[in-house]
Amino acid sequence: MYKIDLHCHSVFSDGLLSPTQLITRAERRGLNLLALTDHDTMAGIPEAEDAADNCGLKFIAGLELSANHNGIDIHILGYGMRPVDDNLRSGLERIQTARERRNEAILKKLRALGHELQITDLPVQNHGQLGRPHIAHLLTTRKIATSENDAFRRFLRKGAAAYVKRDILTAEKAVTMIRGAGGLAFMAHPGLAGLSEAVLTRLLTELMDFGLSGVEVYHPSNSPKNIRFLLDFCERRNLLISGGSDFHGRERDRADLGEYGGGRLIPSSGLKDFLFMLQSPE
Repeated sequence: MYKIDLHCHSVFSDGLLSPTQLITRAERRGLNLLALTDHDTMAGIPEAEDAADNCGLKFIAGLELSANHNGIDIHILGYGMRPVDDNLRSGLERIQTARERRNEAILKKLRALGHELQITDLPVQNHGQLGRPHIAHLLTTRKIATSENDAFRRFLRKGAAAYVKRDILTAEKAVTMIRGAGGLAFMAHPGLAGLSEAVLTRLLTELMDFGLSGVEVYHPSNSPKNIRFLLDFCERRNLLISGGSDFHGRERDRADLGEYGGGRLIPSSGLKDFLFMLQSPE
């Protein structure tokens, strides 16, 4: 069986493993193909490519962008972009600047709650970026929270005491950035959005108008009902399908590399079309 995982994260965003460690873990778990899809950055791609070449694992360069469409927060996965594309690179730099402002605002709220935390208390990320998971880890190590899940529940998730809304891209801009850099754009984990089938149908149709190429059908957040609906929608609308564990190496993970929950392996059906389109996305 051809084993794949098209969605995982490294220390270059909010994962705990280096790209090399991810590739090693994927190889040990018998994967044939892995895509690294760090949040808002492709900085870990060169290391992952080198590690994959060294062990013979097929590798796809990717990333995951946060976006919003008509008030609905979504994530867009990109595959096969040119990292040197000027528009993509400048767009990612703007996202990083906004992320840094958000971190400062979250820490300011935490200080107002009586928790004296400074940006210098966060780990030095010489190779990556800082975000809410790193703040959650800090809250846990300082025993302000009992776990990272507790930190998100009490302080960091939407509506919590120290939550700060993030400046994010429109869905159209996210898809355009990916397609403009020669990549394929997929809607990530539709199950997380909690939308009705009617609303999801409208959303996916509008994303297709922007250039959406496919949907992450297999993901730990997608219920069996979600998966059946998405498979049918993709077949009817000629969209590509993908699947990923969304592995971070953290306690909140719901699946290991190569799985989409409950020990179920990510199907590689549709992969031939995916790889073909990756060579000629236009």
